[in-house]
Amino acid sequence: YLSLPAGGRGPGVVMIPEIFGINEGLRRCAGLFAGAGYAVAAPDIFWRLERNVELDYGEAGYKKAFALHAAFDYEQGMADMNDAIEWLRRQPFCTGKICATGFCLGGTMAYLAAARCGVAAAAGYYGTRIQNFLDDAARINRPLLLHFGARDHTTPPDILNPILGAIDGNASVTPYIYEDAGHAFANPARAETYREDVARLAHSRTFALFARETGPTAT
Repeated sequence: YLSLPAGGRGPGVVMIPEIFGINEGLRRCAGLFAGAGYAVAAPDIFWRLERNVELDYGEAGYKKAFALHAAFDYEQGMADMNDAIEWLRRQPFCTGKICATGFCLGGTMAYLAAARCGVAAAAGYYGTRIQNFLDDAARINRPLLLHFGARDHTTPPDILNPILGAIDGNASVTPYIYEDAGHAFANPARAETYREDVARLAHSRTFALFARETGPTAT
């Protein structure tokens, strides 16, 4: 899925979705980043399991999303993400500078991109599997923001604290913990979890970082 800036060209952002695929919430987030001047590419991350996954947040959608996540191979996913980064870099609507971002599953992928993919910068929102890749923390040498909700049931203190410990001392990584936010606080399509004030603050921090590393002034 592509969302391009009004001018038709800008720095690139590879955006990895939640476990629900490229659905309304993801498309709205992509449009927000495109509105800030970025050429956004959201890969069909589950394509090896099933193409064109687009799930809602009902019972059936949750069941299928969890099943897809359980079957998802993060190492293969990172190879696919790297391919997406290189593809976007070559496109005429991209300046060649690439950032990475993502939500939930994608938040973990953004963390890994900062360690493995040579992106200009990355921002991960409430990554749910970062704790499985703590060894990568020492490899991160590109600016990375990690946004967490203090009330996120997927990263309670016994999971979040080891993540914070692993990145402690790495000047490239800046974590933000939002006290009154839970999981999916930045998804405008999930009324039960969306926190507009928190999302606005988190996005402003992401846009400021991406602008510093790639050029455009975000709004």
